[in-house]
Parts: sequence; C-alpha cells; structure tokens
Amino acid sequence: MQHDRTKHIEVDRHFIKEKLDSGLICTPYVSSQDQIADILTKGLGSHNFEKIVSKLGMENTYSPA
Repeated sequence: MQHDRTKHIEVDRHFIKEKLDSGLICTPYVSSQDQIADILTKGLGSHNFEKIVSKLGMENTYSPA
C-alpha cells in the first residue's frame, strides 16, 4: 500500500520538475520577512502581524463596544 502512495509522489515530482525546467513555472525567492504564510503557522509580534494582515488586504471587523 505504501508503494502506491510514493509512486504518485514520484510522478508528481517529475511533472513539476519538467515544468520548472521548461520555464513554465517560476519560483522566485521570498525573504523570510515577506513570508505571508507565517500568519498561519507562527505566533507573530503585533508589528509583523499587522504588516502581513495589510498585505493580505484583511480588515478587522471587530469593533469593541
């Protein structure tokens, strides 16, 4: 059963490598300061959190009474 899963991963890996080599897919470098996914995976300080929230175009809809 495990072989079937790894076989699909190998096929996908080769497919993606072909697309990268042909230039169809480009993966630019993103510095660690600009990693937007950090908002979902890390506890951030308020400055970094607000910076990423603004990059995503999110707004705070909570207004305290």
